[in-house]
Amino acid sequence: MIPLRRVLLIGAVALVVYALDRVTKSWVVTEIPLNTSREIVDGWVHVANVRNTGAAFGLLPERTSLLSILSVVAVLVILYYYRSLAARSAPIAATLGMQLGGAAGNLVDRVGQGYVVDFVDAGIPGGWRFWAFN
Repeated sequence: MIPLRRVLLIGAVALVVYALDRVTKSWVVTEIPLNTSREIVDGWVHVANVRNTGAAFGLLPERTSLLSILSVVAVLVILYYYRSLAARSAPIAATLGMQLGGAAGNLVDRVGQGYVVDFVDAGIPGGWRFWAFN
């Protein structure tokens, strides 16, 4: 049996992460023009507004239905592992809550808009940039 405090912890963390996901993406879409970015850490980190119709690193572009299904599977896997892992420690429960909140936020984006808003753009100043992510 999973202790009630672990259930409350994962739920609270998931809700906070989901809310932060919605707020940050809303701010990015409102304040930063599409496909542009603002430098925030001396060339190393930018806040960008990128529509990602694929998965991480731009894989599987335009596969919204497949990625939506995979997002649902990810949420179910997290919930399954929650039952077996979360009872062990609060940090594990909190980590699973973060993953659940982020997966839920991206699922809402994919189903509602057909894309995910990616906004963290990291790279080497004056050189190589990593793919934007959220």
